[in-house]
Amino acid sequence: MTDPPSFRAIRHKSLAAAGLGAAGVDASLVGDTLVLRGTGGGQVMIPLASIARLRVGYEQNKYAGNLYRMTVWTSAAPGALTLATIQDDEADYAAIARAIAAAVEHTRGPGAVEGGLGWLVALAGPLWIVSGLAFGTFAVNSEQEGHSSLLADALMMAAIGAPILAIILWFFFRPYRPRRLSGLSDLDRFLPR
Repeated sequence: MTDPPSFRAIRHKSLAAAGLGAAGVDASLVGDTLVLRGTGGGQVMIPLASIARLRVGYEQNKYAGNLYRMTVWTSAAPGALTLATIQDDEADYAAIARAIAAAVEHTRGPGAVEGGLGWLVALAGPLWIVSGLAFGTFAVNSEQEGHSSLLADALMMAAIGAPILAIILWFFFRPYRPRRLSGLSDLDRFLPR
């Protein structure tokens, strides 16, 4: 008999709120149940049929490779549970995510399986760029003694910032924004290979 697929998920506030401690959990798939065991002895068992929604995504990390994250919404937990990997080569993570996605698609339909990390993560980079451009526009305008208008400075900053913003949107917003997957075959883009 083989061991069930399992991986070590890093600590997350959603896991602590579910009574699993603050040091991370061992996540395993036992039959048709996702079992989460905390370091303090806490345990949560989630039947796959009770999972209402799943979002799977990854964060690009220069030093550790892609760090994968799945968020599971279920009535058994007080809020969404986030399970994230420590390494970029978690084969069991991918097996568990595929099993959950298949169960969620079967019980809730294909619209309940999503790719991406979340709107906050997706918009963080572009919002920093826009904030920097706005600050720069006002800083440039305040330094000049009536030689140019705020509109001229804003257009100049937009011309400089638009290409940078486009690159940020392409590399960060595109993979991080949440979106419904058209089928389980699209899930592979968000999982370790």
